[in-house]
Amino acid sequence: MAPGHDGMSQADAKHELSRLADLPAAAIDLAETALLLAALHHPRRDRHRYRVLLAEMTAVVADRGAAAETVGDRVTALTDTLTGRYRLLGDDDDDGPDGASIMELLDRRRGPPCVLGLVWLHLGRRLGWAVEALAFPGRLLLRFADDNGQRLIVDPSAGGRCLDPAALRELLKLSAGAAAELEPAHYASLTNREVLVRLQTSVKLHYLRHAQIERAAETAEATLLFAPDELGLWREVGLMHLRQGNLPHAVAALEQFVARSPNTASRHRTSALLQELRQKLT
Repeated sequence: MAPGHDGMSQADAKHELSRLADLPAAAIDLAETALLLAALHHPRRDRHRYRVLLAEMTAVVADRGAAAETVGDRVTALTDTLTGRYRLLGDDDDDGPDGASIMELLDRRRGPPCVLGLVWLHLGRRLGWAVEALAFPGRLLLRFADDNGQRLIVDPSAGGRCLDPAALRELLKLSAGAAAELEPAHYASLTNREVLVRLQTSVKLHYLRHAQIERAAETAEATLLFAPDELGLWREVGLMHLRQGNLPHAVAALEQFVARSPNTASRHRTSALLQELRQKLT
């Protein structure tokens, strides 16, 4: 690898991701972790090049938002920069493993809502603005706030469109069905770790939709490196390995689920399954 080239092997990327497991969510750098996840698919790409581009974007937003007096002015500075100048666009159909990569988004200037929202979130926080991701289903929405108590909910994948309750309700029904209604949980904020889990989930679901079970399991296992407390994911990984006939890996993942889970019916069912699988291995 050429001097100064900041590529990374898959093994090194996995090691760095595993080091995030014990960090508090607030200490996890969204962009750096997204680059590590992208390095699993593109180990030879220079991560430094993307850091430089993100820093450049941040500087442009800072310049345009220097005189921002309201939360609306801040959103406008981000919209003018990312949607206008850099043409970063959301694409609901671009849900593949490459599409859900921050490297691909920055190269192609197009990507799924979860990745685009992550970039908006990263830049806003770099500037010290109060911005958080919401636990809204279907896409990554952001809530901006200022010291005057003003708040705006924004959809980065719709060019920075600001959403009132009526627009949120309409968007919810499109993704969750006509019977869905807004709930307080939809306005809850996501931690940095949860934002990254969403990013990985979009990749995993793509593989499952295309019956690529092995790739889906690999994606879920990469998620568990930095989010080992995602209990259901351990069980899901175990069942995916079982479906592939990989009993040792299935047992290892299901053992993690049982060891970490509270005393629930799901834990008891999984324990019974584990006993059967161990007997097959002996």
